[in-house]
Amino acid sequence: MHLGLGLLPIVPILLLPFIFVFFVIVFPLWGVTLAVLGTLLLVVRGADWLARRAGVSALSGASLATFRAFRWVLTFGGLSNRLSDKVD
Repeated sequence: MHLGLGLLPIVPILLLPFIFVFFVIVFPLWGVTLAVLGTLLLVVRGADWLARRAGVSALSGASLATFRAFRWVLTFGGLSNRLSDKVD
């Protein structure tokens, strides 16, 4: 019975480019994007809070849109939400 264990060391070598691309390019870019959007979200929510204290609710739409963009990036473009919806 031949199980193909001779090919086992080839698999990590074949996966190395994908691992490199994800951890060296995609993951840091995702982290920087989260930091920028998180900071923007805090600024917009702060401005919305100040505007509501002044009696104007002009920034509530911008605050909600920024939050939606932040959640979209946080969940890898909604990928993790789609997978959890199929499990439930």
